[in-house]
Amino acid sequence: MKKRDTMAGAALLAAAAVAFVVCSSASAAGDGQTRRRCPALLPAVYVFGDSLVDVGNNDFLPPPAPRAGFPCGIDLPRGTPGRRTGRFTNGYNLADFIAQRVGFNMSPPAYLSLTPQVSLDLLSGRVGANYASGGSGILDNTGNGTITLREQIKLFANTKASMTKTELGHNRVNRLLSRSLFLISTAGNDFSTFSHGKATMSDYIANLVSTYLKHIKILYNLGARRLGLLDAVPIGSLPGIRASLVNDGACDDVANSFAQQFNALLRLEMASATAAAMPGMEYSIASIYNIISDMISNPPLDGLEEVASACCGGGKLNAEFICSATSNLCTNRSQYVFWDNVHETQAAYRRAVAAMFDSTAAAMYTEPISFHQLVTRKQVGLGAGIDLEHSLADRAAEI
Repeated sequence: MKKRDTMAGAALLAAAAVAFVVCSSASAAGDGQTRRRCPALLPAVYVFGDSLVDVGNNDFLPPPAPRAGFPCGIDLPRGTPGRRTGRFTNGYNLADFIAQRVGFNMSPPAYLSLTPQVSLDLLSGRVGANYASGGSGILDNTGNGTITLREQIKLFANTKASMTKTELGHNRVNRLLSRSLFLISTAGNDFSTFSHGKATMSDYIANLVSTYLKHIKILYNLGARRLGLLDAVPIGSLPGIRASLVNDGACDDVANSFAQQFNALLRLEMASATAAAMPGMEYSIASIYNIISDMISNPPLDGLEEVASACCGGGKLNAEFICSATSNLCTNRSQYVFWDNVHETQAAYRRAVAAMFDSTAAAMYTEPISFHQLVTRKQVGLGAGIDLEHSLADRAAEI
């Protein structure tokens, strides 16, 4: 693996964050963002994955599914202390910032929160929905009590079936979906389910990527043509992992190597699968791994101070215990990379999304194209490969 210039990366992150313009009428206290109203670049955003993008689906799930209780969401605009916000961080998460960059106030609403009255936008192909579930993963046995990626895609298939029953019709729904953004953040939780006795890590990672591509192909068959993927974070650098080690709190290089192997294979197999079986698919893979790693390597350059300890928690590195209403809570949250033992802060997420869209930083952190290119490229016609005669029943059978 070639050596990366982490200092240059951190400098690009800092520059992109300073220039970050959020298209929103909302106002988050102390987030340091420039805000203006922007027209939506896309009809809708559909979000899938884990706690990096979940905005409240887990609030509607019974235990043992994890929930983001107070002080999570403490820095969201108009937040009320004690109110559940659904986000596993102090403010906006990755899905929120990405949605803002394409013209929405924040991430589309959590699917399980929708009522018949507020489902009208979803059924008309506007705004979209967030199906993500904190703790979930690519594999069906990842995330006890959560909504697996397979189940999330089933929910979207149900959504599309309902959309086609409206006056929009099947063809128009496909056109709207082909222009919309499909965002996925997953894989980090799957590493916790690995069993040494059943397979090698290389075989496990190969199965992860293969299963992931099967899920992506189903979304493709359902009409997805603009796909934004967030790769696996540096799991060995998470405060919870560091705090569990007997050393001085350094990163777990072995765990990080697993994430790197997954990320490399995902890029290789995604390029091959797109060329072979998904004509018309435009995609961008954002390296959350490299972005977070560069923040950790050169925090002052990126305007951050604390890169090892969690802002909310307790014990060693403030990360041996989960974040709760009785936890130790830092006051300078904009200076921390990590919110709790496994999640980043709003400040880190904002910098990450800025890098995905910034023309200079994106060259280092996204491939084969930037997120800005992904959402602004003009598509030819409806989008190659959409089979208008392929019935929803046939597609549902694939899931």
